[in-house]
Amino acid sequence: MKMNRRNALALGAASLSAPLLVAKPTPVAAKAYGPTDGKEIFPGVRLIELGTRDSHIKGYKTIAMEDVVYQPKGSSPLGDVMADDMVCTVTEGELEVTAGEKQFKAKEGDVWSCGKGSTKEAATNNGTVVAVMRVINLKAS
Repeated sequence: MKMNRRNALALGAASLSAPLLVAKPTPVAAKAYGPTDGKEIFPGVRLIELGTRDSHIKGYKTIAMEDVVYQPKGSSPLGDVMADDMVCTVTEGELEVTAGEKQFKAKEGDVWSCGKGSTKEAATNNGTVVAVMRVINLKAS
């Protein structure tokens, strides 16, 4: 191959892009929970406590993170109003959620919040795979 300006540029561009192809990041799968992990809170629904830490947000003493694992057809009924402010997301699967007056299908990556003393919530996994709701619980006391 005769080296000219065009060939030198092409060779340089190819040599720069090769490391990008090799170093392409691969996604990490979420931790799969076993059927007996955590504590059963409703039939087909288990609570797994991930951690608690002091809060640096004014008005909140601690922050806790939990995963609520719903087996297919698992459901948590509409309960009492929330004891704390919370932020929720679905990390796996899909859930039919009732939060206050709103009903929606929460898909992987969706996020919503529930207010202390004002929101009641229920969720059902109508799918064929396990669904996981991650809850960030903002505790005032």
